Amino acid sequence: MQDSIKDNNEWFLARIAPDRGGYLGELRAFAEKEGVPIFGEEVENFLRFFLPVLCPSRILELGTAIGYSASVMAAVLPEATITTVEIDPDRAVSARTHFQNQDLESRIRLVVEDAEAFMRNDEGIYDFIFVDAAKGQYEKYLKRALALLAPGGVIAMDNVLFHGMLASKELYVRRKVTIVKRLKRMLYDILREEGIVADILPIDDGLLLIRREYE
Repeated sequence: MQDSIKDNNEWFLARIAPDRGGYLGELRAFAEKEGVPIFGEEVENFLRFFLPVLCPSRILELGTAIGYSASVMAAVLPEATITTVEIDPDRAVSARTHFQNQDLESRIRLVVEDAEAFMRNDEGIYDFIFVDAAKGQYEKYLKRALALLAPGGVIAMDNVLFHGMLASKELYVRRKVTIVKRLKRMLYDILREEGIVADILPIDDGLLLIRREYE
């Protein structure tokens, strides 16, 4: 019954959602056609609403892919500067092209490097950190991200429910068991961490939100 309600709600919301055209609409269509991993429409809609409320001026993104999510954040936060980190040089080339096509090069700094290595050496402090990179490394990313987060800042980590595998062993893919165990441990620990507020939104594949309290 609950699954039916959820499916019906998702169907209804998809029907009433406006179509987004323009460059970003074309870029999403391309990503979906080619199987490029970008954030889902529910997460996109949430961030389009939430980020102008949070109003971060310094953003760090882990996992650029072809630059879609960074482009969305730049679109809704015209005064923000974004540092985005991508390990795949081919995807980085594609992302850089998309940033240039939107005249975003001056506001988006693209770094081609392993995300954890970048954070280990980075001395920046960020108001918002968006994580959508290797899920098996999320524990390490979170530890580093917390060290770079400003008081009152927010971390958002996408896909933390990992295709339903955290909730049901029936959905396990054998080669993904280690990732599932790491994600479960991370979520259990972070929801109990002192000095921060954390919650998981069951949108798309699960979005973890973490806010550092003011000291």
